[in-house]
Amino acid sequence: MAAVRSLAVFDFDRTIVEDDSDATIINRLREKKPPPEWEAGSHDWTPYMSDVFEHAYSAGFHPSDILESIASMRPTPGILELLHTLAEKGWDVLVLTDANSVFVNHWLKTHGVLEAVTDVVTNRAFWRNDRLYIEPCMRQSACARCPSNLCKSLALARWSSARRHATVAYAGDGRNDYCPATALPPHAVVFPRRGFPMHDLIKKTLSSPTPQVRCRVVPWDTAVDIARELFPEQHS
Repeated sequence: MAAVRSLAVFDFDRTIVEDDSDATIINRLREKKPPPEWEAGSHDWTPYMSDVFEHAYSAGFHPSDILESIASMRPTPGILELLHTLAEKGWDVLVLTDANSVFVNHWLKTHGVLEAVTDVVTNRAFWRNDRLYIEPCMRQSACARCPSNLCKSLALARWSSARRHATVAYAGDGRNDYCPATALPPHAVVFPRRGFPMHDLIKKTLSSPTPQVRCRVVPWDTAVDIARELFPEQHS
C-alpha cells in the first residue's frame, strides 16, 4: 500500500508571485491606450479577461509579449526554495488559482519549479492565431461565496477525492482563498498572507462566537515563514 502523502496548496497571484498576473497584462495594455469603454462597466472576471486578451490581440501584442510580461513577475521571497523542498520531501503540491493555465504553467516553467508541482487547477487558456482564449475552470452555482467559474472549496474537494493526505497546508491571500479555508479539517493548517483580504476575513471569523475556520491559522509575510512552520528542523 502506498504511503499517505502530505499536501500543500498554493494560490498563484500574490502568493507564489508577488504581483497579479491579470493586472500585469492589463497594465501593459494600458500603455496602448485602449478605448475608454473597455475600462467602463462591471464584468465577471473571466469574461472580462477574455475582453482584455481580445484588446491585446487588436493592439498588436504578440504571444511573446504577454509571456515575457508573465515571466517577469517576481517570485515571493522564499517560494522557489519552498516548492523544491516540498517536492524533495515527497509532498503533493497543488496550485489552485483563478488565473489561467497559460500564465501559471509558463511562469512555473520559466522559474524552474514546474516539476516540483503535482498539478495546477485553474481556468483553461489556449492560443489560437496568436490570441489567448480563456475558459472557466467550472460552472458552479452551489457556492454563493465564490464566482461561477471557480469555487476553490469545490475544486479542492474534487481534486482530493481520489487521494489521501496525512497533512494539508493551504497558503493564499485573497477573498477566494477564504472559502477553502472554511472547509479545511481541524488537523490542517492555513497560511493567510498578513494584511491581505484572506487574513482580514479569517481574523473576523475567529473573533466571532461561531468561527467558520476550524484549522490552525499561521499568518505569513514571505514563504520563509511557511517553510519555518512546516519544516522547523531546517530553520532552528
